[in-house]
Parts: sequence; C-alpha cells; structure tokens
Amino acid sequence: MRFKNFIFKSKTVKEIERGSKDVPKLSAKDNFDNIINFAKEILESNVSKDAKQHPVFDVIRILGRGLQTDYMKYLLYIDGDEDNSVPNLSWSSVGFEERACIYNNQGKYLKMYDLKKEVKCKKKINLSTDLILPWPWHKRRLIRNLIDIGEGRKKNKWKQDFSNHFVEVWLPMGIAWVNGGNHSITMGIVQGGELEPKYYYDISEVYKYVYCDGENFIRTEGNKVIAKVTNVEFAAIFEIGRLLVEKGLSFID
Repeated sequence: MRFKNFIFKSKTVKEIERGSKDVPKLSAKDNFDNIINFAKEILESNVSKDAKQHPVFDVIRILGRGLQTDYMKYLLYIDGDEDNSVPNLSWSSVGFEERACIYNNQGKYLKMYDLKKEVKCKKKINLSTDLILPWPWHKRRLIRNLIDIGEGRKKNKWKQDFSNHFVEVWLPMGIAWVNGGNHSITMGIVQGGELEPKYYYDISEVYKYVYCDGENFIRTEGNKVIAKVTNVEFAAIFEIGRLLVEKGLSFID
C-alpha cells in the first residue's frame, strides 16, 4: 500500500487539497485539543535516558515553525519599501496582552509581566532548530543582510552581534522572542548559527492565574475571559508549558 493512500484512505492529494467532503474540517477548538492530546502522548512515552532533550520540545518547534516562516517571508510579498506594515511579533500579538490584569483581589493587581522570573542561564540557542521568532520589518535592511551575510560575502559567516541582538527566552517552553536584530537574526536562522540570549524568563507562575481552553485565555479567578485565542498553535504551546511544569521539564534542562 502506498504511503499517501495509507494516510488519506485512497484519496488523492489533489482531492485533499480541494477539500473532500469525507475530510472533516475541524474547529480551532478541536485542533487545540488534538495538539494537546498529541503532546500528552509524547510526554507519557518512554524516552531514552540518553536523549539530549525531551522530544516534546520538538513538538513545540513544529508548532511554532509556521509563524516563524510567515514573518520571515512577509517582506518578500510587499511592493515598495513600506516598513510599517509588519506587525510586531510578541506574546501580546499571538496570546494575550502581557500587561493585561490576570488577577485582581481587593486592589491587588497582577499582570503576566509581573510574574516573569529571570533565570540566570548561559545556554545558547541553535538558530536553525530552536524556536526563535524574528520579525524583519524593513525591506531594504533585509535585502542588505541577504547580500552581505554569508561565507564569502562582505560580512562573511553569520555571528552574534551583542550590541544589536537582544533575545529573551521563555521557559519552560523555550520560545525565543526577538527584541532587536530582527533582520540579521533572520539570516542566522537561514544559514545556521548560535546565539546567547540576553534574558531567560520562567513564566511558570502564570499558570496559577491563567488557563486556555482552546477558545479563550481565561483567568482562574472568576473564569473571566482575558482574550480570545487568535493563534491555535501558540495557545497550545502555552498549555504544553503547563504540562512541562507538571512534569518538571524545562528547555534549559
């Protein structure tokens, strides 16, 4: 039996692309639930004691890769040099506003921003494999970096610029947010390289106050909706983070 027929039950690839009536279109909630169940299966599997890192972190990488690619290629579709059309890429844009109130008890307000705990760590991230999220926003800068960075080019092989590259990594998941150096870090992803983040933050405390059901991010206090889910993959990554906390796993282990 051919591989594609095994997967698609004899439907051709073109039939799948057209949207066969036999293929159910899942809701965002269904997709979220399926992702979480998939991650749980990985977490409950027997993993070799010699594994350098738990395979659930590869699941996180897979989930984030689409958004990473979308932002990296965004400027290729833009006509002209308009540089303010690229939306910022941060947790506030794919999850919920970091400064939104997630706890309010007798005048005591807590925001996600307040619960990020800095962790001293010198671990370098692998730009070509780890989940780092640049958002190149200036077309000419991206073109210049493509032309200049690389073996045999003007600036030669990619290397970290500590005066320009500012990255923070969220634990336990290992999401790397880019706060500076978007264009050259994009080249580091394409060509391969390592980067030492400026900060590592553990967001484990947030799970005491917020949960996601696949449709909304919700305060545990009073079940009040903080924000609707706009990106199913990152909503799932958020809840996979909770599972990691429960299992005592972290990207930096």
